[in-house]
Amino acid sequence: MPWATSPNPSTVRAVRRPSASRSSGKWTSRKRRNMPRTSLALARNLETSGMDIPIVALCGMASDSASWHGMPVDRIEVPRGPTIAAMAERIITKLPPRFALCGHSMGGYVALEIALREPDRLTALALICSSATPDTPEQYAARWALIDLALRDFEMVARRLARALPGPKAKADQVFVNDLEAMIVRCGVEAFVEQQEAVANRPDYRDRLSSIVVSTMVLAGAEDRIVAPDRSREIADLVPSCTLQIIPECGHIPQWERPALVHSALDKWRNTATENH
Repeated sequence: MPWATSPNPSTVRAVRRPSASRSSGKWTSRKRRNMPRTSLALARNLETSGMDIPIVALCGMASDSASWHGMPVDRIEVPRGPTIAAMAERIITKLPPRFALCGHSMGGYVALEIALREPDRLTALALICSSATPDTPEQYAARWALIDLALRDFEMVARRLARALPGPKAKADQVFVNDLEAMIVRCGVEAFVEQQEAVANRPDYRDRLSSIVVSTMVLAGAEDRIVAPDRSREIADLVPSCTLQIIPECGHIPQWERPALVHSALDKWRNTATENH
């Protein structure tokens, strides 16, 4: 699939890589899109919980608040920055003294970075379809090929991703696919390229996961072809206080594809945030 595996050679003609291994230069978009007015993030309240500990959701790549619609979270951040570390630093400046984090996909990488930097402020952690491992060489090459393709025709990339991300059940729903494609297009090619570069060069967190001591929940889509469920199992094995739930009939966006199941899981998890307050 385009986000994590090697590209189809019939659709990607050239792989443009940075000059140095696993480092990226500055890409210049050939088409300007509407972008967020600030590079930091989008932050808004979805629900007022009345809790002292806010549940902060961190969006995945090419996602916005729509991807968390109806979920029991208090605030949403869209990570922006040239690296995962930079994304984390920018979000940390906006966080209250105590908080719980729920990160989806790329947002999970940022959540791990924040968890490792701010262990005394974090009360609970949830990761959805995320990973603690860096890209394989094949995934790394595929990611740069996708960047090149996005700079040439971002609408085409959005169409393909909208069909690659969900599982078969959600993909059969054309309204779902259309809404997903619209969100990707809305996020824009510049944000997409920046996020891809950051994810391509993300660190390996596995040897530090044992230091995460807060209650942690990991959710994975059973049919996720972008981040395999084994990556979630790996996190669950390495984080001391961690539970794992595999969502059936679900691809890479469980909170959209199986909202009732994810809502229930997050409701139970958020109780741990208050218990650890």
